[in-house]
Amino acid sequence: MKLYLLLKKSIIRGYKNVKFHLFETDNVLIYWPNFSKGILLLGFALLVLMGHLSWYVLNYHSENRIWLNEDYYDYRVFTTYCQILLTVVVSCITFLFRRNRLFRKFMGWFIPLYFGCLLIYSAQTVGIYSPAAMAGIVNILLIGFVFYQPKVIYSIAVIVTVYVVAICYLTSIDVMPYAPLFSEQLNQSNFYKNEFWMKSMAILYIPILIISALFFEILLSQWRRKEKRIETLSRVDSLTEVYNRRYVSDFLTSLYKSKDSKYSVILLDLDFFKMINDSYGHDAGDEVLRRVAKILKSSMRYHDVVGRFGGEEFILILPNQSLQLAVEIADRCRKAIHNEAMLLPNGEEIHVSASFGVAISENGKTMHDVIREADQALYRAKSLGRNQVCFLET
Repeated sequence: MKLYLLLKKSIIRGYKNVKFHLFETDNVLIYWPNFSKGILLLGFALLVLMGHLSWYVLNYHSENRIWLNEDYYDYRVFTTYCQILLTVVVSCITFLFRRNRLFRKFMGWFIPLYFGCLLIYSAQTVGIYSPAAMAGIVNILLIGFVFYQPKVIYSIAVIVTVYVVAICYLTSIDVMPYAPLFSEQLNQSNFYKNEFWMKSMAILYIPILIISALFFEILLSQWRRKEKRIETLSRVDSLTEVYNRRYVSDFLTSLYKSKDSKYSVILLDLDFFKMINDSYGHDAGDEVLRRVAKILKSSMRYHDVVGRFGGEEFILILPNQSLQLAVEIADRCRKAIHNEAMLLPNGEEIHVSASFGVAISENGKTMHDVIREADQALYRAKSLGRNQVCFLET
């Protein structure tokens, strides 16, 4: 029972690790080291080889046996098992010497070459000119050009091309049999009218198609996640997780361009914030800023904007809000900040306060005019003793 639970836990942990590295990490597959890409390729190679072996054995022991070359069966099964064993051995060696820098560099180049040669050998057994073979080769090249640097994939492409040309030439002069996997009866028939051959081409190509689709899905998933994160970072202040000044400016611009939109702006500045940094350290100051940001966000409507305007200064933008209600909201935020016990990293609790300035977009004011009035009102609140809300009479 304990062994079962341990195995179950290991499988779950392994699944979560794979899921994280393929779909949840910000480290996009295309930027992985070639060595790490190679490990992924080895896993896919094993899946393809086992799929081909299963297809071959199942068809041989069915009514489709007449379409397969019985003299070639034992040899092909043996070579496929050898390929699987060799791939497992390569995987084990890769794991054992994974910390060696020169080995990692070599395997980053060798594994995609090995993967390509495995598939080309399989393609030769079903006919190098067959749809499954041609489509598979094209797909592998596309994967290579997307995921690997040109110097790697071009050097591999040269070797693979020589290999393919050699197979084609030897086949054309009857030194190598064409499609030795299939019986003479099938090879002499009209391929495209043979239902077994048509299904075989589709089934043999499907694993390559799935691999290609999976590779690109992994890439796109990681890329979308990275793009989303970049977009978020471009709009959000990393410390406080409220909007940054750039986003605030863009949002105000959009409100200003919408001529019929009225909005209020609240500027607030933490009182004596420099004293907090000097007395308790910058970690304490950062914690205070984060806590204030949370208070502000919890006090706003879902469509209001909370932003960090710089340093210890925050800005609140309230679309379609009157000056009177904006002042009431500012005072509610002021009280919430003043009453909050800020727990510092050292375990000590302190109380802070903030001064607020409020302005509203009226009488054709530009967004710069509104911010300037809010800033003047904030300066007035500070000059009157701090920890209060002010607005300019218009």
